[in-house]
Amino acid sequence: MQFARGILIQRGSRFVAALVVAIAMPALALDDEGGRAGRVASVQGTLSHKADDAAEWTPVAQNYPVAEGASLALAPGGRAEIDYGGGLFRLDGGTEVRVTRLADHDFALFVDAGSVVVRVRVHDADDSVRIATPATEIALVRPGLYRIDVAADSPQTSVTVRIGEAEIATGAGSVQVLAGQVASLSGVAGESADMRNAPAIDAFDAWSAARDRMYDESRQYAYVSRRMVGAADLASYGTWQSYPDYGAVWFPADVAREWAPYRFGYWTWLPGWGYAWVDNAPWGYAPFHYGRWAYIGGRWGWCPGAFVVRPLWAPALVAWYGGAGWAAGSVAGPIYGWVPLGWREPYVPPFRTCAARCWTRYNRPLGVAADHRRDSTPTHFANWNAPGGVTAVSGDALTSGRPVAAHRVPVGANPSFTPSLVTRPPVARPLAPLRPEVQAIPSDSPANRATTSNPSANRPTTAPVVPRNVLPARVAPAAPRTASPAPVAPLGAVPRSVLPAPVAPLGGSPRSVLPAPVAPAPSAPRSTSHTPVPVTPAPNAPPSVLPAPVAPHAPSQASPTPAAPLPAPAQVVPSVPAPRGAIRPAPPNPGAVER
Repeated sequence: MQFARGILIQRGSRFVAALVVAIAMPALALDDEGGRAGRVASVQGTLSHKADDAAEWTPVAQNYPVAEGASLALAPGGRAEIDYGGGLFRLDGGTEVRVTRLADHDFALFVDAGSVVVRVRVHDADDSVRIATPATEIALVRPGLYRIDVAADSPQTSVTVRIGEAEIATGAGSVQVLAGQVASLSGVAGESADMRNAPAIDAFDAWSAARDRMYDESRQYAYVSRRMVGAADLASYGTWQSYPDYGAVWFPADVAREWAPYRFGYWTWLPGWGYAWVDNAPWGYAPFHYGRWAYIGGRWGWCPGAFVVRPLWAPALVAWYGGAGWAAGSVAGPIYGWVPLGWREPYVPPFRTCAARCWTRYNRPLGVAADHRRDSTPTHFANWNAPGGVTAVSGDALTSGRPVAAHRVPVGANPSFTPSLVTRPPVARPLAPLRPEVQAIPSDSPANRATTSNPSANRPTTAPVVPRNVLPARVAPAAPRTASPAPVAPLGAVPRSVLPAPVAPLGGSPRSVLPAPVAPAPSAPRSTSHTPVPVTPAPNAPPSVLPAPVAPHAPSQASPTPAAPLPAPAQVVPSVPAPRGAIRPAPPNPGAVER
């Protein structure tokens, strides 16, 4: 009773404090930055996805976005990797998980059954990484390598720490697990963790280590943040060059002549975001959810802009045209078209709570002037006149997730065909889960394709849904996009001696679950000839030292003049955790962006 009374008092005081803050600063409550989304970075076998509000499972492949509330099920014999920005989590065959929290500083995962390896690459003081299972809750308190195994027919959970430090909840309180240790729990009330030396690595661990080496060897972090999802793939599929107008620009290699951004892929629907782009190219994630595209010297280049420690994710950085009033030739309306946003062209997020700070973080690093009015509607976009700049499909093709290239409506850049500009993305939400006809290009092997919609062969066709009242996330999953939640109490601050009665079975077996923690209350100039100078990244720079690219200046209408290679830093400066949303400018350049 005393414990329950204390919880009620804490809730009441936090509610009053939150109410006072909401009344005193109403503008801040509206300045939501929308969270973030991860990416399916690698798939071998059949990976099925179910959004928070979806009724069916859908097979997905590489580059599919993974947002808060998403559930994933991997068929036996498969392997999958999801990049969530601050790190990665990898699934072994027969694993089922749910992403219960994915925000700028928070990541929480519920493992229903199977084996998961979590690699935490970046963990700042205000970050939170939590993994929950039917038997316990785990806080990963520092960067490292962790493995969580949950039995398929019971809550039995093992937590192995290879590198780093974890805290797990037991009936006797919080237990610290250090590198080289494994802790096991069966979910029985009042039990203590069984602590042992970590076991030897198996085939799943070896595959995970091979994937880690690919990220550790990437040198993309000289130009973009380690938190930018998908950036590690760019080095293998293109080259960097430097321009005074844009800073560092990445050009994809070996693309078809008719290739253009946002053309070879399909659209999918994400709850809370609307339509999000899924590209077919193995490198096609970061360039379509961050930055801008510019047509430079007869080819398309991707401009990440000024260096940003925590870049904001977007479902697609395009300007939408058309709608119900647009038809082309024999194709009846509605027809929806889009154009990649160019340099200095602002992006307006689909959610309506993006106020001044949010809008600035999305646009200032990409050359948008500080005095640009957020409510102004552009009348023209530069990339409309670029070769392949405009792409359009019928409304049916958009809402059904069909491949855009195969169902494209031929629309030229002739002004007579120019439809009206749409200030917001389409809201014609599909009635059924999108089932893309063509999956993304595999990243590892020919078997890296989704072929069926069943989560796994030895489980029900429809995987069990984890009840909301037993999810050990910091906040309820898929919460409305309002102000960011306040930090919660440390894991060890909640007494673990009081456990609830067993809850409804997950997957057919009763499992006792710990209670969830208490939540406190531009346009791109067209050039005909130039000789760009390759960008030289800083040699042997440690991951914590990220040299910024040449800061962009306002582009001129003349052809861009190549700049000298980006210089390496003269000395190594200790890494200091940047404030939330901070933008790191390039010191030698007067055009650098400041927060």
